[in-house]
Amino acid sequence: MAPTYDLLVRGGTCALHGVTTPCDLGITGGRLAAIGDLAGAEAERELDARHLHVLPGVLDTGGYLRDEGGSAQLLAGVTAVFDAHPHPTTAAGLEDKLSRARGRAHCDYAFFIAAATDHLDDLDRLERLPGCSGVVLSLGTDDEPLHRALFCGQRRVTVSCEPDPHPEPVAAGAAVDLYRDEGDAARALQRFLNMAKRAGRRVHASNVDGDEALALLMQHRELATVGLAAADLDLANPGAGALWRAVAGGLVDALGSGPEPGPGGPLLPTMLGHVHAGRLGLPQLVELLSSGPARIYNVARKGRIALGYDADLVLVDLDAEHTHAGVRYHGWPIATVLRGELVARDGRVVATPGGAPVRFSDTLRMVVL
Repeated sequence: MAPTYDLLVRGGTCALHGVTTPCDLGITGGRLAAIGDLAGAEAERELDARHLHVLPGVLDTGGYLRDEGGSAQLLAGVTAVFDAHPHPTTAAGLEDKLSRARGRAHCDYAFFIAAATDHLDDLDRLERLPGCSGVVLSLGTDDEPLHRALFCGQRRVTVSCEPDPHPEPVAAGAAVDLYRDEGDAARALQRFLNMAKRAGRRVHASNVDGDEALALLMQHRELATVGLAAADLDLANPGAGALWRAVAGGLVDALGSGPEPGPGGPLLPTMLGHVHAGRLGLPQLVELLSSGPARIYNVARKGRIALGYDADLVLVDLDAEHTHAGVRYHGWPIATVLRGELVARDGRVVATPGGAPVRFSDTLRMVVL
């Protein structure tokens, strides 16, 4: 008897673990149940992926879940957003964020908790709440709050390495800037990495820029992962050369869109342009937008096209030329599948909001020898 699935994605070139190969995907209960030649299989619904590449859904760990519930991101292949700003500092603040997303979000979602000085003792509990993607740090001149924050939790700590453009003091939880004086960036980063090593706490440095910061992070790969904003890779950016060398060398683990739309436009289409130009291979793109973010934050069942994983998929036409907001793109998302449901196709959202809080696997402290 032929196997039956809820959804069959037929005839696509699928980005599996490190390789791309033609195959079919069988989906049952929102998860990938079969990968291969499923010519004899049947399904309630079928999705024709001939002449398209099938990639894992994008996990945008530096995005922003806007009032429309991420519908624009869904159309661009994003299936989960880790909201980057502003950050709640309490359980009530996190629940307020989650309640606003509930029933309105088109993609899955999670929110960071800011390490506010008056709630440091509660961070270990807060970071384990459903829908919490972990702790972000606002680093200042006083090391004591940073020290306590690093020693009182389990999950990976995220810190932004972009300079703060605002000279005035910023309320706790309103920003995640690593330093205020760009000249002190390397010293601040070195101090933070030393503290993280003593705490045995893994960290993720996002929005990294500059040769010194990249060199420091390269020396601390045992505890630090690295993220960039895709807009920083724009060749018009004076520092883009160093960042592209870091990407080529495997130092960069994840790419995000940033809290506001960057000059390059939507995350996946922007990076598909770099693939078309030969600056990036498709397997590396999948690692930076899907597998890498899932690994960094221990996301459960996302980031790969693999048996048992959530069927979060984006079907891409690598040869399509598409104009969006006045910008011409080479390569464009054609359809998006969220947990086995077709939610976007041909530039239209075709499902009611079905986003849910992202699930995370338990994380223990690392041991630094």
